[in-house]
Amino acid sequence: MTEEPQFAPWGVVSAGFWTHGTQPPAAPGPAGQADAYPLLTPAAAHESTETRQPPPPPEEYRERVAAITSTFTPPHDPQRLAWAAIQAERLDQEATATYGPAHTHTISIRELRGWIARLQDDPEAATHWDLHVIRLQGTTWGMHHTITRASAQRAVRHWTEIPDAATRVALSKQLLGMLIAVSGENSSLSRHVQKLVRRAHSAAAR
Repeated sequence: MTEEPQFAPWGVVSAGFWTHGTQPPAAPGPAGQADAYPLLTPAAAHESTETRQPPPPPEEYRERVAAITSTFTPPHDPQRLAWAAIQAERLDQEATATYGPAHTHTISIRELRGWIARLQDDPEAATHWDLHVIRLQGTTWGMHHTITRASAQRAVRHWTEIPDAATRVALSKQLLGMLIAVSGENSSLSRHVQKLVRRAHSAAAR
């Protein structure tokens, strides 16, 4: 399988992705239901589609983030990724204490933690982080913003990589609730996931 580009609100993840100000508490947030992703009013939906981007990070975070993202370059070393996960958790705790859980700096760091989980071959944890981040992004930028939509696509990708069908089924209600809020119940992505959920139910029942 071809490695997907590592897109995030700030652009393509690289060692210097925050250096120029371009475009994930210590654990993922509580499990959310469909109402955790409220559909926006028309006015809010229009505003959320504007090209607003998160501000660049504070200067004191930049070198630390660059060190973390340097571990993303293949070949992936399990020990370096484990180190990155610890550093990202510490950075998350600091950002949460300083800026709060819903600040754009904190959201971006938690998204980073989701990427690390994925690179550590833990798509279930990555999906949990995606869903958590999307709730925060929806509050900050709107459920229909391009940033939130990109995260929704990534959540689907990570969810499909979960090897156990029963685990995929257990996460499917949250995933579909999020997709309905982001792209609508009849969007191509929502319909595609609904088909995959039916298949997962059949596989889990065997």
